[in-house]
Amino acid sequence: MKRLGVVLIFNFMMFSSLFASSQDVLKKDISKIFTNGKLDKSFISIIAQDKVGDLKDLHVLIGTIKGSRKPFLLLYNKETMIVGNIKNRKDGKSIFDNFIKKNRTKIEQALSKIGKKEKSKKIKNNKKLISLLSGDYKDLVFTIKGKNPTGKIIYLITDPNCPYCKRYEKKQLPKMIKNSKEVRVVSLFLKIRGHETSAMRSSWLLQRAKNDKNADMLSFMHKASNTRDNTYKEVDKTFAKQKITKMKKLLAKRLIRGTPTIFDENGNPVR
Repeated sequence: MKRLGVVLIFNFMMFSSLFASSQDVLKKDISKIFTNGKLDKSFISIIAQDKVGDLKDLHVLIGTIKGSRKPFLLLYNKETMIVGNIKNRKDGKSIFDNFIKKNRTKIEQALSKIGKKEKSKKIKNNKKLISLLSGDYKDLVFTIKGKNPTGKIIYLITDPNCPYCKRYEKKQLPKMIKNSKEVRVVSLFLKIRGHETSAMRSSWLLQRAKNDKNADMLSFMHKASNTRDNTYKEVDKTFAKQKITKMKKLLAKRLIRGTPTIFDENGNPVR
């Protein structure tokens, strides 16, 4: 049986809970138990729920939390909610297996609907980003000319200190350049520990692109993301201050959720 991508919120944990006969009460319990009531019940969707075999008053449900890519599974009865990979001692099989098999169509339809909704939202946000990067924030973009004149224009949002970005830039970006008309790069900074030099490294990249129109920007991107290389400190401080101010304004619009973010000229996510 093909496995569904399901996340079990915690490793086998038990919590006291009121018996929740209605979905509304269940959602309130889930929020109370797993987020101390901080998550509004409207963010929780229950895809399916059912009785578990011969176990008295024990129910199983699968649901999703808005913004999460994967659903969660849990068991509950009158006093308890159990989350984890619960197995039958007789045959070693997961209690969830039959439930998933029985509700597979319903679950897949719900997850497909969620996936389409999330993709639609991403495309909408990406189109807004493209508009900004073609207007007031175009000075935060540098372009790497692609080798396929009939290919697409690709946007790459990156951070010099992001390990996933570094991996992408070394292994995947050269292929993207080969297949694309051009790659428009926006190098920013994430406000997290370990990324303190990203803003200055990104500013240095923008200065290189401005001062040398024929620069090998891919090589400079590798140089900027090399934590042992301090060449970025040579950036003009006034120039860097101006660019960092604009980076902060762009990030404040909350359209960039993480790096690397890659999408085409129509806003479609690219991987």
